[in-house]
Amino acid sequence: MLRYAVVTGCNRGLGLAIAQRLVQEGFRVAAVCRRFKDSKSTAQFLGCGCVPIGLDLATADGAAVKTAATQVLAWLGHSKLNLLVNNAGNSHGGWGEWEWAESRSVNYKGPCLLTESLLSAFATNASVLMVGSGLGDLSLLSPKYQGLLRKAKNIAGLDQIATRSIRQLDVEHSWVGPYGFSKALLHRATEIFAADCRFKHRSILVNAVCPGWVSTSMGGDEAPISVEEGAGHILAGHIQQVLQPQQTAT
Repeated sequence: MLRYAVVTGCNRGLGLAIAQRLVQEGFRVAAVCRRFKDSKSTAQFLGCGCVPIGLDLATADGAAVKTAATQVLAWLGHSKLNLLVNNAGNSHGGWGEWEWAESRSVNYKGPCLLTESLLSAFATNASVLMVGSGLGDLSLLSPKYQGLLRKAKNIAGLDQIATRSIRQLDVEHSWVGPYGFSKALLHRATEIFAADCRFKHRSILVNAVCPGWVSTSMGGDEAPISVEEGAGHILAGHIQQVLQPQQTAT
């Protein structure tokens, strides 16, 4: 039985290593990249029935994400989606409003919109993986921001936090930058999705996974973890989760 996965930001680095590992495990992959030409070349490189999907999460609104989701559904046909890896991310060190807007769009809002838009496509026992970060740990954030995240009970509540000005989030008590703030939003969104009955009733697992400090264009050459090892950290255990229905049937 064929298995299907969607991986965002997979034209290079960690995302490409994840996609390659999945193809080796027998998955067909929808390669979602910011530029369609990168998606196309990645899908051709991966082979095995993989498909290119262009989606720029930095500028994408709900309509753009739904268009990409519709393309995924057309690719799936009568099949179901077994794995979604929300890997695409960016990193900005400055505290400006532009950096905050870019970070929250790519690292938080885009993954949430895509997960919601693909909900109908998921198979029973599917997995959704949010690639998180240790810099999004609550202990590193300002007390004000920690409180806001803990009080948010749904995605709409998180969206209200995300649309605040960076100057309203008490940044003088945190050093993690918009990247860490946006990853903290993603972590809380993961908890909310994981408790959502729409996912629980179909045994869809939603988890945030930190691969560690990986040697990518974002992580830098001094990072001690290779992209292959980082991909293994992210996928550990989850490939078996989505294969479970097949194992049960046999």
